[in-house]
Amino acid sequence: MKDDPQQLGEDFVKLALAIDQHLPGYVDSYFGSEEWLAQAKQAKLIPLQELTEKTDRLAKDIYQAETMEAQRKDFIARQVTAMQTSLRQLRGEKLSLAEEVKALYDVQPAWKDESDFIEAQKELDQVLPTGNSLGERLQDWNRSLEISVEKVQELLPIIVKRLRRLTNTKFNLPDGETFHVEFVSNQPWTAYNWYLGNYKSKIDFNTDLPAKVHMLAGLMAHEGYPGHHTELSIKESKLIQQMNYQEHTLTLINSPSCVIAEAIATTALEIVLTDAELEDWYREEILPLAGLTHIDARRLTEVGRAQIKMAGLGGNVAFMFHDQGKSESEIISYLKEYGLKTEKEARQSVKFVSNPLYRSYIFTYHVGYDLLQELFEHKNRDTYFKRLLEEPVTPSQIRAWINN
Repeated sequence: MKDDPQQLGEDFVKLALAIDQHLPGYVDSYFGSEEWLAQAKQAKLIPLQELTEKTDRLAKDIYQAETMEAQRKDFIARQVTAMQTSLRQLRGEKLSLAEEVKALYDVQPAWKDESDFIEAQKELDQVLPTGNSLGERLQDWNRSLEISVEKVQELLPIIVKRLRRLTNTKFNLPDGETFHVEFVSNQPWTAYNWYLGNYKSKIDFNTDLPAKVHMLAGLMAHEGYPGHHTELSIKESKLIQQMNYQEHTLTLINSPSCVIAEAIATTALEIVLTDAELEDWYREEILPLAGLTHIDARRLTEVGRAQIKMAGLGGNVAFMFHDQGKSESEIISYLKEYGLKTEKEARQSVKFVSNPLYRSYIFTYHVGYDLLQELFEHKNRDTYFKRLLEEPVTPSQIRAWINN
């Protein structure tokens, strides 16, 4: 038995790098020892049975470790449980989607009742401009918000500058942190943060679907300030540089830490701006710079609030695709009916949940958001958001905070 917390953290990292050789993309980002990475790439592919045995031993050692700090122990133990689950699946074991989500992410997924989506549609009906069917009105509204990639490139620095200032005031960003944006295509997601280490990120902005002016602040908050880039920068400073927690030198795409990451990111914009402040920002700066002064800024925020109630639609789509055996055409019809999606938007959603790495990941967004909304009903919002940015946290830890 090992009872050396630092060695256990190192073993975890090396096992994750070895699994990534079987499942490329499993390690979402890595900014630890270059030597360990080189060893993983140069070594012969470790058989899955041997990796399973090593991971089982690590789980046992973590459970028996008496010198590891309790919150750190909970975090790494649940990460290893997810790792064991990924290995079971790589070895051919079939799990239901609900079993997979529970084992990988430390949350219990559930079918979202369509009444929530219908309620969102009722709110949209009240706030959208009048016209034909609700779906057509929403599509007309979205088209009125479309801007060119060139305009996006013009607006992003202005939006990022303000979000960074607001984030730094609340949460004290590490010196020297920064990120840059690149434009890509043919991806299943809208935007993606690739954390590079040393407080640097690359954020990819997908141009497959038209860019809309109201997306920009939310996307840059989600991926940058105070979302993914902020979390990983602060954790690199606090957990790696100061405490030498090596398990935080990588992020795993299928693990409980993803729920925390997406909880932070989906809540990010409302952490630094109230609806009234966001509305004023649209009216006074963003819409004029975009050449869209005819757009009603209040309507932008009202539509956004209504659409939050559409969260969970992607989880239902995942259940339909993987557990219920629904056809792509049935799923697209469902997305059009309840999500008011266009054909192209619906196909993009199906593309996301059909990806093996993302099929269960879809739940991290709305489950993470809902978990934080419940937390903030009981605890101070800024205090606990800061803890999420700085500490090794699991969904179980958040549930414990809620119940204490």
